Amino acid sequence: MAKNKHNKPSYRLTILNDNTLDTEYTTRFTRLKVSLMLGGFVVVVCFLFYVILFATPIRHILPGYLDPELKQQMMVDAFRMDSLSEQLDKQEHYLTLVRSMVSGTYVMDTTLSMDTLAARQEAIAGPSEAEKQFRAQYEESEKYNLSMIVPKPSTDGLLFYPPLKGSIDSLFNEKEQHYGIDIMAPRRQPVLSVLDGRVVFAGYTQTDGYVVMIQHNNDFISVYREMSESLKNTGSQVKAGEPIAFVGRDTGKEARPHLHFELWYKGLPLNPEDYILFQ
Repeated sequence: MAKNKHNKPSYRLTILNDNTLDTEYTTRFTRLKVSLMLGGFVVVVCFLFYVILFATPIRHILPGYLDPELKQQMMVDAFRMDSLSEQLDKQEHYLTLVRSMVSGTYVMDTTLSMDTLAARQEAIAGPSEAEKQFRAQYEESEKYNLSMIVPKPSTDGLLFYPPLKGSIDSLFNEKEQHYGIDIMAPRRQPVLSVLDGRVVFAGYTQTDGYVVMIQHNNDFISVYREMSESLKNTGSQVKAGEPIAFVGRDTGKEARPHLHFELWYKGLPLNPEDYILFQ
């Protein structure tokens, strides 16, 4: 009988007892079966690798998976280390100067020029009448200026997160009572909190859509307007970089979705571009 050329070759694996030559285990397999077994093994190994790396705390040590809170803490620690290093340098310089003065190796300059003496005499004499008049006029003009009352905001140790990735369409203009900036972005893009804080207002308004206001440390308040949905409620605690809403208020087909973002300090509006890097 002619051999059938269409029969696929098969193989048999047999395990024999070396002493009795009895068959302990035998199995038959083909190339397809071997390929399926190897493929299944590779899939199982890849699945276990994914679970270990992305579903366990090990992912925090991988590049690109750093926790936002840990990243902010690292930035704060870096600023503190720079400040401590500067203070240590000043202290070391001061101690070196004291040691040199105690040991007598420091040479003091006791020679003063005539210009220096004249300047000191002028300083002792006090301001002139013209200077006093100018000071009085300037103080009168700035009497009701709130910028003279409220100090400049301190941002030491603060890392502001951009609330949205997009292009700025409308800039901050206090004279035109535009107390924020408009950031253009696709619909349903998440809006992020710029700092840690607590939500003091979250709700819908007829003029600005969904609005979220967050109270931060150091008397900062961030305001987010023109949003399609809010993810937080009044009183919620939020972290820096945490999503709080979605951009894209539904005002018509021709309307361009955007976020109106404001930053306030002690009742005064600030230009967000002076504190946050948007590009």
